[in-house]
Amino acid sequence: MKKILLAVSALFLINAIFAQDVVKTRDNMKVQKVKTTMTGREEAVPQQVMPMTRAMAREFIGTTYYDLQTNGSMPQKVVAHQDGTVSAVWTTNGPSSNSTRGTGYNYFNGTSWVNPASSTDRIESVRTGWGTMTCVGDVEIVASHNGSNALVIGICPQKGTQNWTFTTKQGPAVAHGSQTSTCLLWPALASSGNTIHMLACTESDAGYLYQGIQTCLLYYRGTFNPSDNTITWEEPRIVGNVTSAEVKQFSGDAYAIAAKGNTVAILNAPTFSDVFLWKSTDNGQNFTKTTIFEHPYQGFEESTTLVTDTPYVADGSCAVAIDDNGGAHVAFGITRMLNDDITDGSYSYFPGVCAMLYWNENMQPIVNTDANSLLPENLVNAGYKVFSRVDQNGDGGAYWSGGDVSIPGYGVGGVSVPQIIAKGGKVYMIYTALMDWPFFYFDEPSSAAYYRGVFGCQSADNGTTWSDNTSWLSYNKRCYYIDDWWWAADTTITLDDMSSTIYQQGENMFPAVAQQVVNGKLVLTWQYHYLPGSEIKENSASMNQQEANIFYQMIDIDSLGLFNNTTDIWQGLCIDPLGISNEAISGMKMYPNPASESVNISFSADNAENGEITVTNLMGQLVYSNNVEVTEGYNFINLPVKQLNSGIYMVTIRTNTGISTQKLIVK
Repeated sequence: MKKILLAVSALFLINAIFAQDVVKTRDNMKVQKVKTTMTGREEAVPQQVMPMTRAMAREFIGTTYYDLQTNGSMPQKVVAHQDGTVSAVWTTNGPSSNSTRGTGYNYFNGTSWVNPASSTDRIESVRTGWGTMTCVGDVEIVASHNGSNALVIGICPQKGTQNWTFTTKQGPAVAHGSQTSTCLLWPALASSGNTIHMLACTESDAGYLYQGIQTCLLYYRGTFNPSDNTITWEEPRIVGNVTSAEVKQFSGDAYAIAAKGNTVAILNAPTFSDVFLWKSTDNGQNFTKTTIFEHPYQGFEESTTLVTDTPYVADGSCAVAIDDNGGAHVAFGITRMLNDDITDGSYSYFPGVCAMLYWNENMQPIVNTDANSLLPENLVNAGYKVFSRVDQNGDGGAYWSGGDVSIPGYGVGGVSVPQIIAKGGKVYMIYTALMDWPFFYFDEPSSAAYYRGVFGCQSADNGTTWSDNTSWLSYNKRCYYIDDWWWAADTTITLDDMSSTIYQQGENMFPAVAQQVVNGKLVLTWQYHYLPGSEIKENSASMNQQEANIFYQMIDIDSLGLFNNTTDIWQGLCIDPLGISNEAISGMKMYPNPASESVNISFSADNAENGEITVTNLMGQLVYSNNVEVTEGYNFINLPVKQLNSGIYMVTIRTNTGISTQKLIVK
């Protein structure tokens, strides 16, 4: 049976004017068309001011030529173990053929990652996709789908050994005419004790209805048997106990699951129907359903229901977490939908709607809705928390470009793909967002496209209020950012100058966060690609031609929203592995600038100590270094530059207690 889910068909441009995007979103942009006919699937195709433990540099742990880790929500793909080791999985693929696709895997043994990061090897012996992981003690459990008739369940009795055994798990037989499918797709896993909780969809091809529901979302509860390393599965239940009269269809990856103690929480947040929470307090035996958002077109079917008023709806990417008291915390991205032609088997969404809603069980549901119930301004006015694009250069808001810049689509909005941790009375949110300009990819200015970055924030009062600071988690410390590039004030700055730095930052998407917080550390992985967007979804002709990387980072969880404050990056305070420096060195000035022979550098210092002056180019390469004696108070240095090639450089004065950096132009 052929299994290819048709991809997003094209990139569409913003009709751009400068517009501030603090909460407000752009509603006059062109929409992105999504084909919804299912013909199979390629899965939508000395003393330091800041301690080194505050933020580890991001580390390259894996490779894939399949640059799409989910159709919507990120299931659990990384586990932090109590002994400080880490297990991580992702969908991998070699450069030549999709037949090599499967679950990539790496293991951190407390000192290093055991597998070569350049490897595209999979753990399965057969083609699979969409791997997700959980653990029972030191036993690793991975579920993926084979795309034809079953899930592939892998069990490794001792983490890190890669001693995997695999079995298949077929779903209920679903008939369509004379054809029958036992397919289970797009799994998500969670565990508590010896209980495994799993979600998966039935056959997605049109006409395969399970109890009258297309692509039906099922919940499986399993018991892990340590005596023989097997799982005993109970009969499946339809998530939410919904009927075909309530829900016409579910959507792959538009759901999330979490388990803690005896509490199990399942969130369903599709574009086409209600957002609801299905929660159990007895380890999955009984569930209670809460509708969080009532869809204005409940039961919407893409090809048969005419929708012309572009209502605000969930974007199909969501996350759920359980706090220490058993309370559920959820988030989902927001988009708008349009189906003005019921003959073309497609609908449209607005990828430039940049808003993500946070909700917990202390908040009122959003019911009796109309087309504007999820309008971000309305949500904020009603007291809900809405995450929007991040002001990364401290100029008062995130801006749209003054020219046509496309938004590569993943089928989600511009702020989306959330991950949540709720622990110790605090809530930690990690998500992706379209970056503040000038973070565009371009071959030339007319072909620019927005990059996405990974960001984080925290609430210290269990989600009631949130920090004003945002951490830019995917920030590449090798890069230097110059705020005036796009004003074209400096004619010596070329496209190549800009490109070399922008490419290093690249597209950072699909964050996965371990729910286990060990020794106060948050463990995060994500996918990096130098091109924005997904080749798999947007350009199937060049599928598997470009390598994407899986990155890993560990941070102190309570520094989320405190370190790497995005505006500090532009001030030159976050450019090395020490994180944000204090301002023990201040008032740094350079003149003349531009310079050709030498440049005078003046600055003030709080302490007398030894220091260093360094000069790097825009690629982060060191071109000059020298020791300096820094005195308390005013300091003056003359730096010769005639030996340097013409171009842009960053000059840094660093001591044990302070750091300051300025841009220098050599002509």
